[in-house]
Amino acid sequence: MTHKTQLLILSMITATSCLANPLMPFGKNKTSPERKVIFNEVAPPVTGFLSGDNATRWNTEFPVAGMEDKVFTIKTLQGENILEIATDSCEPARTTVRMLLPGDGPDNGDVWAKNNANYVSFLCKSTRPAKMTFHLLQRGKSAGIFRSGFAAEPGTWNRVILPVGSFKMKNFANIAGVGVRVASAEPGTVVSIKNITVGGTTVDDNSWNSHQININLSGSWYFQTDNGENGIKEKWYSDTFDDSGWKVLKTGRGWQQQGIDHYGWGWYRQKIFIPKEAEGIPLTLNLVEIPSDDDTWFNGVRIGGISSEYKYKNMIPRSYSIPPSLIRYGEENTVAVRIWGGRITFIGNNSGLVKGALTAVLDPYQTMMREPGGTAVPFRLFDLSDAQRGKGFEIIFAFPAEVAESHGATLSYNLTDILGQTFATGEVSVKPAKKGVVQAVVSIDSETAVQFYLRGRVKALLSLSASSGIPFYSGTKELDPLSFAKRDDTPLPALETKYDDTPYGRLKLIDEIDCSTPISREIHPYLESGFDHAASHYTPGIPTDVQAVNILGKKARECIGYGWFAYRIGRGQLKPHTTYLLRIEYPEDKPRFAPIEIQTGQNYMDVGWRNGTGPDGVYDNWPLSKKWQWYDVIVPLDDQTVGTGGTGSASAKNGFWIYFMNKVMSTRYYAMWEGGPAVARMRLYEIDAEKHAPVIRKPEGLPHRVFSFDWERQPDHYPEDFVRYAMLMGYNSISPLILKWFFANYGEPLNGYDAMTIDARDYWAHKEYKPDSDEDATSPYPNNKSQHVRYLEATKHFGIDYVPRIEWGGSKDLPEEARSIEVTGKVAKPNRFAPWGGNLLNPLTWEDLNKFMDHLIKPYIEDNPQFAGILWRIRCDRMRVSYGKDDLEMFARETGARLPSEDLLKNADWAAGEGREIYEDWWHKKRAEFHVRLSRLLKSYRPDMTLYYYNWDGDKFGMILPANTTWAFNKQLIEAGPDKARSVYEKDEAERKTIRGEDYINVMRSGDFGTVNRADYGLRPELYKDVEGIQLFAPANYLCYADKADYLNYFQTGDGLAVSNVVPYDEINSRSINPKYEGNMLTPAGGTFSMALELLAYFHGDARTLNYTVYTYGRGFADAHRRFAQAFLALPAIPGTVIEQLDPDLKVRTYPSNNGTYAGVAYKGYTGKKLVINLPAKPGMKILDLVTGKEIPFKTTGSTLSFEIDSDPMQLHAFLIK
Repeated sequence: MTHKTQLLILSMITATSCLANPLMPFGKNKTSPERKVIFNEVAPPVTGFLSGDNATRWNTEFPVAGMEDKVFTIKTLQGENILEIATDSCEPARTTVRMLLPGDGPDNGDVWAKNNANYVSFLCKSTRPAKMTFHLLQRGKSAGIFRSGFAAEPGTWNRVILPVGSFKMKNFANIAGVGVRVASAEPGTVVSIKNITVGGTTVDDNSWNSHQININLSGSWYFQTDNGENGIKEKWYSDTFDDSGWKVLKTGRGWQQQGIDHYGWGWYRQKIFIPKEAEGIPLTLNLVEIPSDDDTWFNGVRIGGISSEYKYKNMIPRSYSIPPSLIRYGEENTVAVRIWGGRITFIGNNSGLVKGALTAVLDPYQTMMREPGGTAVPFRLFDLSDAQRGKGFEIIFAFPAEVAESHGATLSYNLTDILGQTFATGEVSVKPAKKGVVQAVVSIDSETAVQFYLRGRVKALLSLSASSGIPFYSGTKELDPLSFAKRDDTPLPALETKYDDTPYGRLKLIDEIDCSTPISREIHPYLESGFDHAASHYTPGIPTDVQAVNILGKKARECIGYGWFAYRIGRGQLKPHTTYLLRIEYPEDKPRFAPIEIQTGQNYMDVGWRNGTGPDGVYDNWPLSKKWQWYDVIVPLDDQTVGTGGTGSASAKNGFWIYFMNKVMSTRYYAMWEGGPAVARMRLYEIDAEKHAPVIRKPEGLPHRVFSFDWERQPDHYPEDFVRYAMLMGYNSISPLILKWFFANYGEPLNGYDAMTIDARDYWAHKEYKPDSDEDATSPYPNNKSQHVRYLEATKHFGIDYVPRIEWGGSKDLPEEARSIEVTGKVAKPNRFAPWGGNLLNPLTWEDLNKFMDHLIKPYIEDNPQFAGILWRIRCDRMRVSYGKDDLEMFARETGARLPSEDLLKNADWAAGEGREIYEDWWHKKRAEFHVRLSRLLKSYRPDMTLYYYNWDGDKFGMILPANTTWAFNKQLIEAGPDKARSVYEKDEAERKTIRGEDYINVMRSGDFGTVNRADYGLRPELYKDVEGIQLFAPANYLCYADKADYLNYFQTGDGLAVSNVVPYDEINSRSINPKYEGNMLTPAGGTFSMALELLAYFHGDARTLNYTVYTYGRGFADAHRRFAQAFLALPAIPGTVIEQLDPDLKVRTYPSNNGTYAGVAYKGYTGKKLVINLPAKPGMKILDLVTGKEIPFKTTGSTLSFEIDSDPMQLHAFLIK
């Protein structure tokens, strides 16, 4: 018996041995502590920050150039020194007016902390309203780290009191100075500050801890597994349910660590005794951190729960409030919790009540909220959804009567956002409430309610002062998490039935949003926020500037600041796993960089457009129409969208969220553009995948072209959703990722690979494969079809070709001798994630790949005629050129070259140096032979299968210069400074213009990409020129590549040209709008230019395969996309003949066949035009437009046939001449 088995048996005994003895309810024998208030001893307050020598120590950090002497002055008025700050001379959120304390700076803060100082106070006023921040400075740290916001207002002096907690600090230790910054201010504002004081209060939030009743819930709980939803059906949550037959588990360890191997729901139940003396006090249940899903009940009533794969981090520690009406005081109460668990990626095989606080707290002074004059409830239970529309409410702050009654106290409050910026401030009197309690009621008016709603998380900075104005209490209250349950759960009423004529047919209108409607009158749920790292992964709520502005004669909503706005669209009950058409009306008034996220759970899309930046742009030179346009997106609806708990925590039946982001910073990112998206209105329609799919007249009896898309994200969705999406967009092939990185196998389990599948809650179930173990690869979530099998079923049903994407580089079972070797003789390290890669020169590598292909293809090929091939993309650089001993000897043997030495390392140095050219020529041939062998293997399964190959790892492909969305490029922007960002973009474009197609070809041949120079980065398509069944993707993700004919045609093989638009995605502010957001993939705009890169691939190279490669699927301008698909797929995948035309922007190819002569007409002009097409004529001919299905009139002059067509810019046409 192994030690591991002994531990497992022991833990199983532990989990079952307590059944005979009922568990003691938590809190049963708890005695209540004596209630008392502890008063602090405090030293006299510290003053003099503006007097004496200290007045000379004030200076300016980060002044605006030329304004160094104009930022501040210290004036003396009536014997008092006053700090005056001219806000016009400050760069907001950067310029700091500061004073470093004399002597050994940190000692000052240490002295304050030892003397129990806990607040900063000062008087301020201003000539105009201003938002300011006060900063505590530490040596060597930015002034922005420890800050608290305050408002400066015109009029009389106003006292500001900032608790130390508002600076996100426990105390003042290590503080070396103070400073002030401007957050925002009207022009010409002067802010005045005096009487800066650091002091301590006689009481704080810890002074009355003994008044709380804390019940420890750690220990033994009854536990039962649930393989489905039996617990719900049988009401295991009920307080009358008999749990005496359940196992007993301890908290602090997962159920797996206690001998229970289970994937699914795990139920916990226990009793909690609530003492009679707590009558009327609400209960807060603090559960452990739960990264997966939970539901929690108290006495049979559900009190909370979050279901979301990507939760806001502030929601992971579960805290649920229970009103007195549910509590049985002086009796036992029942708590039931169910938690989803198993072998979950990023969470691990450690499930249940594992980590964090586990307490029940009865606090007589917890913060409450209510409608004006209504019944107060704990703030977590007060629904703030209607605050969006300005519905006011009240916040109640309570304190022990013995603290405040004798002082005639006044409560001063500042309500701040998560950055510490104040959005509401005021003073209210403190009044008796009930025995032993006083309270202050803060009324939130309509305007402030909207601001409170938009902040998402709020901190209240509180101080109690006597009539003298000196505070005797200072503290903070975190109002987080807040409740927006009504926003998540309530559908809007359905519209009256209405159908509209659209480019997609006559469709039923589901919803329409006028984006110029003020928020306070908007019935659709709405959000907005600025971008800040403080919001990353958290509930958003950073102030930003969103306005309804007049553009081209219409009003539109636009984020003027650096941030975003979002709407939830949808009325009535939407239908998950069906398709919708989203139409967004936007202006082409100026260059706009317009990222959009459509948040539909697992089917979310990060799309958007980028307008041209000018006629000389090397990347985006698309002209502006100066008109309003429609941006259309086909939306495959999942059953989730963003909710209060995070991404995927709300039902999409009530609608889904759409985010519009302005990432343009003139001082840094995207400085070539002049703004983000502006939106006038949105419309949502039902659209049917089969009824409304574009009519594509494929060439009968002839090889078909391929119009496909693949994506990097794991396949964690319903395959049917994206097959329907493909149909509506006009694709005829789809390539979901089935083998991700080097380990994640989303096919059926296979030794050598980690088994991955999607569980019932949409988590990635993951079971690691360990080569040294005797255990075979098995599914982590049994009885669940793999995503590979599900995609096979969906594509077969809908008639779409299936070409799974694999990122193969050797299995975990690949022997060490088959791994690539560096010049140094060590194993070649991939650039990320994987520890090694396969060596294609070693025969064991081929055997390893053959095994995988047999497993992936053989069992399914006979019944799946749509299984059309494999898309192999190299990731992590896992198939590197190798310099091992056997490799070098094979090279010498096959080429006759003499190695210079008996020493391996010297020979490797020679092969990578002096002999590099001949060694790499040989290696490229060996790689081509490897690919040909793989192609033949595919054809042995079925002769029509194709190998599609993409050779590069990078998400943002670029050659010679880094792509302008890469972190390498962003580093240049940051290093250039705030005034040089545009010049960095302009310099890049100027340099890019000098690069010729042959320069790119040289990079492709050599593999010299600048930062990386290796043979495996290169590609030699001439080695494949006579090979059929292999297509090598040419990356063409920008105009600078797509408009170079020599570069594109370099990639021609015996199967023609394949081009991939490997969209360069932008990752700025990933995770900031919601935890799942990673980046955007933008296409050219407007709609007439949205297919420009694909059009150019046909124009220059007669591309037979066009692929769209993104991180997450999705693309806009669906009408232009569908029309392109109709033309492109109507042309046969056979060699064509160019028929010369007079117009240099016009390319005409003909394809003779038994069906007649097909003609492809590509126009790459930038303005719409009437085109005259001249072709050879034969008697009795007719011309059919293969897009519209209509006959085209023509003229015959001698042996020439002529016809006219009206073409939009960058448009492809297809005809059949019979």
